[in-house]
Amino acid sequence: MDGNHKYSSIAYWDKRFESEKEYEWVADFDQFSSLLINSLKPTDRILHVGCGNSKLSQHLYELGFKNITNLDFSPVLIQKGKECDKRFSWVCDDMRTLSNIPTSSFDVVLEKAAIESLTTRDKSYWSPSEQTLSDLEGIFSSVLRVLKSEGKFLSISFSQPHFRIPHMLKHERWSIGVETFGHNFHFFFYTATKGTSSSLQIISKYRNFLEKSPVKKPPHIVI
Repeated sequence: MDGNHKYSSIAYWDKRFESEKEYEWVADFDQFSSLLINSLKPTDRILHVGCGNSKLSQHLYELGFKNITNLDFSPVLIQKGKECDKRFSWVCDDMRTLSNIPTSSFDVVLEKAAIESLTTRDKSYWSPSEQTLSDLEGIFSSVLRVLKSEGKFLSISFSQPHFRIPHMLKHERWSIGVETFGHNFHFFFYTATKGTSSSLQIISKYRNFLEKSPVKKPPHIVI
């Protein structure tokens, strides 16, 4: 499999996780830790989707956030997690459906560059494919479903707001915010709180990017 298409393939990740012990996408924990910690409570039940072999969950656990479930669509990774780190719950599932996660069951859904793994197939963020639009629709709908009332979706990303926020705004049941972090290169920390509406400032700023609606079709999972 050539190019960035490989990042949406379960087979690619299974093979990679067989030997790779750790890899951090976007940025190291110390660059965004204050933003993340200020958005969490020690009692929160946290779902880390597309967890990969990042140490993000371990960092949070060491800071007192003990109730963490790690989720990834790679069976190889999840089996390794179950065998090697019993501090966490491990679930093999796809973040586009979260079919193994009950409705309204988590206070926080967290992701770090997992969404990008599905969108890098496109040559340009300005012209997302129908598959990418369908994937984004599936992700945000599923996240909203599994969040409790007033629960938070936290996304650590290199996708710029004018590419990310319009897709999130298609779902009216959460309020969206974004902060920038990083030293030499800017990254973005997105928050979306279920049960409230986005500010008029956010809506008006990104309204013009909402013209292209997602084409809804079943999520396509490459194996």
